[in-house]
Amino acid sequence: MKKNEVAISQRAEPLELVYSKQTKIKQLDEHSSISTMINYLYVLLNIKKDNQLNEIEESVLNGFILSNYQNYTTDEIKHAFRLAVAGKLQIDMYQKLDSVTFGKVLVNYNKFKQLKIKEYTMSKKVKKTIPTKIELTAIEAEFIKNCVLPYIEERKELKEPKIDFGTLAIFDYFWKRKSIKLTKKEIAKYKDLGNKAWIESLKKRRSLGERINIDEPMGNRTSKLYSSCIALYDKIDDIIELEKITEMGWDAKQ
Repeated sequence: MKKNEVAISQRAEPLELVYSKQTKIKQLDEHSSISTMINYLYVLLNIKKDNQLNEIEESVLNGFILSNYQNYTTDEIKHAFRLAVAGKLQIDMYQKLDSVTFGKVLVNYNKFKQLKIKEYTMSKKVKKTIPTKIELTAIEAEFIKNCVLPYIEERKELKEPKIDFGTLAIFDYFWKRKSIKLTKKEIAKYKDLGNKAWIESLKKRRSLGERINIDEPMGNRTSKLYSSCIALYDKIDDIIELEKITEMGWDAKQ
């Protein structure tokens, strides 16, 4: 790929839109660029010298291009043929270049181009919005109602820590609020307990018929999941006292 093509490919706009903004064929002062483009297509399509157009045939093709594709740029037409050769335009390509082949490529390319530009236009319309304080408060209230309070009720009956990402989300919520505070010693303890629980879960899964390695190492994400859920299981009573959570809802700390 040429230097200028690398620069173009790194732009946010799709190549179909970038190439179409260049000098159109109808704006060319002379038509040598068309001949240069045709020579490029010969190489791209691997058309041997004996099978290339003669002077009259090439003249006819030039007239065909000038009559039907003067609003395209030569670089865009090259791009269209590259897509066709790569199989992205859903048409069969052969080692020949004539008006019929040219027409098929450009018709299918135009459909491809319109789709790419539509996708690009739609993506620009999608803007990330920052939630307002009111919206954040409402989201928090829903989380407390649908996740935190049910977990507190469920915890009364749990005989062992509940390990899942929903429980991890509750731990993270309280951790950010600084309602859970762990010493270095406690962090080490919960990591150790998490590792032991992970090993037990592997043994259980293997006993149920899963073909797994019980010596499989624990990843960081899994380690956080297990240790956090176990810590929440142990610390929930302290959190309830600190945050003054009741079955009826949430009362902020005084």
